[in-house]
Amino acid sequence: MFRLLSDIKQMIRILLFFCGLLAFAAASAQELNDFGFAAWTEVPVKSDGLLLRDPWAGGINNVQFGKFDVNSDGISDLLIFDRHGDRLMPFVYQPEGASPGFDYAPEFRRYFPPLTQWFQTADYNNDGFMDIFTYTPGGIMVYRNRGTSLPSFEKAVDPYLTSLQGNIFTNLLVTYVDYPAIEDLDGDGDLDILTFWGLGSFVENHRNMSVETYGNSDSLLYHKVNNCWGRFAESSESNIIVFDTCIDFSRSRLTGEPKHTGSTFMVKDITGDSISDLVLGDVGFSDVVALRNVGTPMDALMVEQLTAWPAADPLHLWSFPLVQKIDLYNDGTEQILASPFDPSLVKSQGSESVWLYSDCKNGTGPDDCGLLTRSFLQDGMIDVGLGAYPVFKDIDNDGLTDLVVGNYGYYDTCVINNDGQLKCDYTGRLHLYLNNGTPSSPTFYLADNDFGRISQAGLLGVFPAFEDLDGDGDLDMLTGNSLGDLWLSINLAGPGNLPEFADPLRNFQDIGVEGFSTPVFIDINNDGLNDLVLGSVTGKLSYFKNTGSLVTPVFEMVTDFFGEVNVTDQATSYTGYSVPCFFRKPGGDLRLLVGSESGRMIYYSGISGLAGSAFVMEDSHFMYISEGIRIAPAWADINSDGYPELAAGNYCGGISLFRGIAPGPAAIDGDAENQGKMMIFPNPGNGIFKVVIDDTDAWQITIRTISGILLNSNPVYGSADNLVVVEEPYTGVVIVEARQTKPPWSVIREKVIIIR
Repeated sequence: MFRLLSDIKQMIRILLFFCGLLAFAAASAQELNDFGFAAWTEVPVKSDGLLLRDPWAGGINNVQFGKFDVNSDGISDLLIFDRHGDRLMPFVYQPEGASPGFDYAPEFRRYFPPLTQWFQTADYNNDGFMDIFTYTPGGIMVYRNRGTSLPSFEKAVDPYLTSLQGNIFTNLLVTYVDYPAIEDLDGDGDLDILTFWGLGSFVENHRNMSVETYGNSDSLLYHKVNNCWGRFAESSESNIIVFDTCIDFSRSRLTGEPKHTGSTFMVKDITGDSISDLVLGDVGFSDVVALRNVGTPMDALMVEQLTAWPAADPLHLWSFPLVQKIDLYNDGTEQILASPFDPSLVKSQGSESVWLYSDCKNGTGPDDCGLLTRSFLQDGMIDVGLGAYPVFKDIDNDGLTDLVVGNYGYYDTCVINNDGQLKCDYTGRLHLYLNNGTPSSPTFYLADNDFGRISQAGLLGVFPAFEDLDGDGDLDMLTGNSLGDLWLSINLAGPGNLPEFADPLRNFQDIGVEGFSTPVFIDINNDGLNDLVLGSVTGKLSYFKNTGSLVTPVFEMVTDFFGEVNVTDQATSYTGYSVPCFFRKPGGDLRLLVGSESGRMIYYSGISGLAGSAFVMEDSHFMYISEGIRIAPAWADINSDGYPELAAGNYCGGISLFRGIAPGPAAIDGDAENQGKMMIFPNPGNGIFKVVIDDTDAWQITIRTISGILLNSNPVYGSADNLVVVEEPYTGVVIVEARQTKPPWSVIREKVIIIR
């Protein structure tokens, strides 16, 4: 009898198991997003008659470089990290073909660990695979390359790299505004580290004792062996150098507030005597300090400051230059790359901010370190300086969707004011990219880099919106900006012609927001008249209803908290920089995407013009698209295939383009979704199981039924055995989702069968 009951229970469990699988299959079909997108880098774009190599790479501002074999073909490629938004950009080196060079490969981003502030690639254990050093609170994090066919990493230190300083091992401090030198200074095969003392002025030498201790270089065992490497001091308030000096740290007493504000290192023989010299960059200064070493790389003695470096074309790059030596073309010669290292969003050239010099031949002749370009890789992208705000519109009335791009601004000049503070000025512009392709195959070319002569107004953060505002049948233009008001540009060209705008007039209908107005025209209340919605620096939306007519629109404020939308992420900043993008689904249902300061786009339904009505947040991180801070979405079906395309501008001045495809899971193909691996065991189980994520960051676990009912939610940590419990009486299939709690907000999903 008992055996029979046991058999019946087991049969029930089996039936539940297979029913669960069927239910999961049905749920998987139901879990499709409303839309599908894939990165679309192939759409051609021309500028000045030349075809851009990587127009949709997204722009670059303040970048660092590292060599890395991204696609495991045995050829070193290039990693670029932009600290404006912590963007990692892989470029694959193509040495052959009609156009050798670097091609943007965003599909590889998902395989790299999260980076912040700065990074370097170096093979610390000499296994043939580049590892990654990056900033972490307290100092340096090191990720060991596992050497798999696709990039894969694990933490080599936890929580940060340490060094024996005095009698104890403590964190090897490198601040977020310092860029250390990670070099084999003593030639023994392991990597030593140079960095400024925490309060600045003097350089510390941390020697890796791996070879001396273990006979190999596979460890990161550091001892601080010198408090004033090079026997020089840098002024705590400027980049003035004092030679032949060293503080007695054992007797000194630190007084006052820390003065050190950031420096960058490059160790390289620049004087031709086969001894490594030093190039320093400093916050607030446009040039670098080049020091001649007459000692050794390990026991340096700096004795001379070169008057200008490189001699042929001295570096002058606002602000805070980082200089790197790198064998770009895998031919054994090192080029010099320089880019701003300043974390400030308003102390960068934005455009022309990556200077490439030819191979320095260890001499000071006029032919050494010649400047090749001020816009390495930037000249192959859509890069409009700081910030990019794309808008799709048929500007020339030819039936093809064109592209207008506003920006925060182009670099004008930087000066140091009477208070010793660096202040940079910028000017905003609009850029017109006309579509001269076909309805099914778009191609763009830059037709005007100062569309509407908006630069004459001296605005920042210019954002265009187009509508017939004077009833003459052609498109007029409103321009939002950092002041928060709207500037009106009347089209004088007439219907069917390429616009010719009159000089812009300020304070259109006295409409404004707190700052960084981003206007959009859309018929909110379905009365046949386009209303006006503005985003702002606050992260909220303001709704102005059109109470006029088609010929004479009049916009009246309804609410400054439209739909109760606020995209400000307090964990990122106290500002939101909302950029609204309305669109309609097939059938006419109005939807909304809102770009934000954090770099996430938030997706809303339930759009209503009623004051006090809250929209429905469908997705707090739309499709898990992460293209940089101050993301700005634009939406249109530019290839007439029935699926909408999505353009995403970012603060680095570029645009990423995504092609509409058949809807799939809520992620971009080959991007942030399902990064890493999650192991759950036992599976099937009784509701008590362990979750191990092949990563070292903090994650949030949520467990839901296949119908979406939340069963459990709790934080977990990667590379640890995390106990997760689903309370009785639930039996069947559950969906376990792990979501990173900080950028890049990766998501992993697995199914689990519960049999009780």
